[in-house]
Formats: sequence, structure tokens, C-alpha cells
Amino acid sequence: MKILTNIRFAQTAGIAQTLISFLDFVKKNKKGVLEIVGVNILDGANTSYGKSQNGNILIISATARVPHIKDVVERANNIKDIRKSYQHVVDIYRKAIRNENPDVVLINGTYYMPWCLYLAAKEEKIPIVLHYHGVLTLETQNWPVKERKLFTEMEKSMDSEDAFYIFPSKITKKIVEGKIYGRKIKNSAVIPNPVPLHFFKNNKKNNNKVNIGIVSRWTGIKNVDFCKAFAKYNKDNGSKFVINLVSDLKKEDVRYKELSEIIKIHPAVENKKLPGFYRKMGVVISPSHFETYGNVSKEALASGVPAIVSNNMGVAETYRKLGLNKWVINFGSVKSVYKKIKNIIGSRVEEDIREKLKNDYSSCRIFDKLVNTLEFVHQRSSVYSKPGPITD
Repeated sequence: MKILTNIRFAQTAGIAQTLISFLDFVKKNKKGVLEIVGVNILDGANTSYGKSQNGNILIISATARVPHIKDVVERANNIKDIRKSYQHVVDIYRKAIRNENPDVVLINGTYYMPWCLYLAAKEEKIPIVLHYHGVLTLETQNWPVKERKLFTEMEKSMDSEDAFYIFPSKITKKIVEGKIYGRKIKNSAVIPNPVPLHFFKNNKKNNNKVNIGIVSRWTGIKNVDFCKAFAKYNKDNGSKFVINLVSDLKKEDVRYKELSEIIKIHPAVENKKLPGFYRKMGVVISPSHFETYGNVSKEALASGVPAIVSNNMGVAETYRKLGLNKWVINFGSVKSVYKKIKNIIGSRVEEDIREKLKNDYSSCRIFDKLVNTLEFVHQRSSVYSKPGPITD
């Protein structure tokens, strides 16, 4: 079976890290069974299209003018205008589909690049699996009204009775059904995100009662306002804790200087180096307004470090299965969260919880479920008509 998918490489993005982990799993465990074609399209002055093969993984690297989505939606009157701005991106995806003839197209996320791949796969009449990493409507809820409406239209256009949907959590499925598509989605599965095995290794006991860790993109849906308010509250109360932030926030960003006075900011690191960061923390917090899942907190648990999460995150469902309800909280009050952290920081994650986490949510266990789902979609797909010509 051959799967074509969109890829990108970003050190603080959960989608990218999950996909990289999946490619590694396929390369090591699915030789002769599964082929992956990853298509990476980057913005560039010149147009290029190249391939590199590594075992059963083929990477297509393409460059083209990819306009910034902010500029596009500001100019656009409707999603047809957005489509025109990204027509050449859609065509690159269509070219890859034509050349590689995949059995299934796996779409990671709902942002504008995954949206382009969705359009390409639909036009090429290839079975589609949409892995619902990120709800576009919620991710863009702080944008101006016109732009928000356009993003919602884009997301709604990915609703198809013919597609199959993978949700990382039940809360994600419920929100998409209730707030986005307005229908029950029958062709779907709920598969939580995995924890790579390297988070379970070298677990040295650490009773740090000072360091608080946050790993996050610096964007509204991650509840960065809470992070700032919490840091200011900590400073006003004698700076008892050191708040450590791993983020994509650049030094030239005007917000960086203000934050660096109350938060210790660390540059983004590759996923395999994150266990070292977690193990220096006394607790990790994830205060997001919403996340389809939330990899960070589960990675911290695997590393032996307590982590508290928002009750609006998909990973909270996993916490409840692990018996960690007490670490699922509401981040509405800085004072109450501060008190909660004082009671938790420096404690240890019980070994039986880590063992269950490893048995039930390791990469091999979760990715086996993902591959089985892709195989199911491939087997159930009907015979499709011959695709039409690529648009100039």
C-alpha cells in the first residue's frame, strides 16, 4: 500500500513531530508492506521539484511562490479567491499524486497547505483520510471577522461523505460534528497521538521544586495570556518558581523582550532532545484554550515529570484513563493554578502509570492502529474514474 501525505518540519509543532515519528516507524517496521510519499512544499523564488528515496520513504521537495495566508485572506472575498492564490500549490500536489499513484492520500491538519492537498486529492479522485490535527475554525478564532469566516468556509469545504476522518480525541470529533460540519461523521476513528519511546528512557529521579516548563507555539489558542499573567503573578509573589518556555518566538519579536524579563525563554529543540528539558522541570503545564490532543503533557509524564493540562484538551481523555483526573484542571484563575502547582511540583509520576502509558500509547501501538485504518480505507474504496487534466 502506498500513502501520499503532506509533510513539514517544525520543532515546536505537534503535527510535524507526530508525522516525523510516523515516518520513522514506517521506515523501521513496515518494509515491504507500506510505502510513504511525503510532499514538502516550501516558499521560494524559483520553482523546483525533486525526489529523494530512503528505503520505503520517498520525499518530494518542491519550491514555489507560496503567498502568506494572512495576505491572501485579507485580499480574498471568498474561498474561490483563496483557491486562485494557491492554484499552483494544488497543482504541485496533483502532479505528485499523478506521478506516484498512491492508494490513499493522508492529510495532516486543516490549515491552508493541507487544504490544498485535500483539493488536489479530491480532483484526482484518490481515497482521502483527513487526520484532524487542529480545528482551523478554533485556531483562527482571534482573527478579524471576515478572515474567520473564510477560514471556517475552508474547513467546511473539507466535509465529504466519501472521506474518512481520524480524530485524536472524542472532544475533537464532537466539536467538528457540532460546530463545523453540523452532522454526525460515520466514516471516522478516534486514535490518540503517540509517545515516542525515547521519552521513557534514562529516567533519573529528579525532585526539582523550582522549574516550571511550558512547550508551546506562541499563539492565542495556546492561552499565552495565562502564561504571561502567571509569570507576572510569580514575580509579584517573590519569584518562587523559574518559568521555562520552549517556543518558536523569535528574539526580534517585540514580545520577546517583555517576556524574557519574567520567563526564561529557550529556543525550539528537536523532539529527541525534549526529554532532557522535561527532566529538569518540577512540573510542566499546558493551559491551552483547546487542543485536538496535546503531545507535550504526555511526553512529560513519560519522562517521569508531572504535568497538568486544561480540561479543554484532547489529552485530558487519556489522563482520565490513566487515573490522573486530579491533574486535569481549569486555568481560569492564576491564583488557584499557582496553589495547585505548589502542591504538585517536584512530585513523581508513578511507575505503573508510566508503564501503562508505554503499553497503550507508544508509537508502535498507536501507529499500528493508524496503518490498520489506512488499510481499511484502501480496501473499502471503490473504483474511481479517470482524473481530468491539471489546471494551468
